Amino acid sequence: MPRLPTIAVPATHPGLAANLRLLCSFKPSISDVARALDLNRSQLNKYLSGSSQPRPALLRKIGDHFGVEVHELLMPADEFAALMGVRSAARPEASRRLQAHLDRLLQEADPRGRQLVGSFFEVYQSMSTPGHLLRTLIVFELQDGAVVYKRLERVGAPGGRCRRHYRYQGIAMMLGDRIILTDYECGLRIELTQTILYPDYARSLNTLMGVKVGISANHQRTPCAARVLLERTPPRAGLLANLRRCGLYAPDDPAIAPHIRQAVDNCSSGPHHFLAPTGA
Repeated sequence: MPRLPTIAVPATHPGLAANLRLLCSFKPSISDVARALDLNRSQLNKYLSGSSQPRPALLRKIGDHFGVEVHELLMPADEFAALMGVRSAARPEASRRLQAHLDRLLQEADPRGRQLVGSFFEVYQSMSTPGHLLRTLIVFELQDGAVVYKRLERVGAPGGRCRRHYRYQGIAMMLGDRIILTDYECGLRIELTQTILYPDYARSLNTLMGVKVGISANHQRTPCAARVLLERTPPRAGLLANLRRCGLYAPDDPAIAPHIRQAVDNCSSGPHHFLAPTGA
């Protein structure tokens, strides 16, 4: 893979601190920004005051977090403020209404949902490869007070190289004592997936079961619903080690524990509706 070009950050840049302060003003608090960027609050304050400047890698991370380019962060403060004003004014009214609804839901969401933060294996009957179980990896984190996540899906044999892989971005909320995950596929952006889970308080949200509704990733693109189980990954396992355990499994593969195979068995659901499992 070619190396990314190094971004040269001037030793002193008069607009950077003001631009960072403007961006932070759009967020609930400075502390939320520091947590999202995995920064010490005092270090972030140095960037905001202009007494210190972030390294290039951190500058890229800051830009990604706020949805701006690095060269925009380095613009003169008045030009950057005008740019942000133009972008805000250009935002469609429908988008603003949707954001208002989402903000209200986030305010009313049960804070116990924040216990999800961390990594989970997700297992369900594959929608694109019937007869196989699919294990994916979900990584939850807290950003600006909301629980967001990445879902990493490898449709192929575990452990080896895989040509079919998908990445989803989503948000999780606990509403009415149920955890609701909503995400979209980041590549083609032609799919929304929703998962509704029962929280298991006795296990500190380490095991969750429910139903996933989505679309098969094969050429038929069939709408599907399947039972799903989430279990927290081993505490000391790294991201790459967890990803190597993701992929398609035969239904009798001993790598999938019996209680998981039973929980995601769709045959027993019904008789009139497709029902979520209620216990392991």
